[in-house]
Amino acid sequence: MIGTLTGFGYALLATPLLIWVMPPRIAVPLVLFSSIVLLALLTVEAFSEMQGKKIVRWALGALPGMLVGGYVLSRMPEDTMRSLIGAITLLGAILLWLRPTQPWRREWPGALAAGLLSGVLASASGMSGPPVILFGIKQQWDHRALRATLIGYFAIVHLLALFVLGGFGLAGGEVFIRGGAVMPGVLLGFALGMKWRSRVDQALFRSIALGLLCAMGGIALIAP
Repeated sequence: MIGTLTGFGYALLATPLLIWVMPPRIAVPLVLFSSIVLLALLTVEAFSEMQGKKIVRWALGALPGMLVGGYVLSRMPEDTMRSLIGAITLLGAILLWLRPTQPWRREWPGALAAGLLSGVLASASGMSGPPVILFGIKQQWDHRALRATLIGYFAIVHLLALFVLGGFGLAGGEVFIRGGAVMPGVLLGFALGMKWRSRVDQALFRSIALGLLCAMGGIALIAP
């Protein structure tokens, strides 16, 4: 539901929760796979407001980053990866709360850098959002355009990251079986989010969502 309302947050919330009950090497591709279904549904609704040039710049930066992230996930010990994912979640939420200002006059270098870091995080942790969300906030993009552009970008990058993880042997049949099991919850969240999207005060919901992200990041950091 949070991903439907804001255009981000699904992976940031789902990954820390799932690494409590399964290894990160399974949780990350599972989050990517299940998010693709949600993003496909959201793309239909948000397509007219997406800004293609911004998506392309982010995606070009993300491509090499995904290879680095896939290697990190395939080699790093699970306990270290779990702590790293928690730290990424918590840091991302805190940074988003700070709302950086003063937009850059030339967007494309910053967009490529944000995409690069986002790509690393996408295949290493499934959480590609913080760098590009921070960039959009810093550039003071219109809220609706930012939400739609994030949806388009995540749909592309999460699909590519899943293929990258498959190349490292991390996206086998178990991921798709478990992905099918979580689909009813994803679809229910989408339906609820679409129902309430026009009724919820976005500023208040943003505070609630980021508070949840901080909580989930802290939980992941102390997970056994």
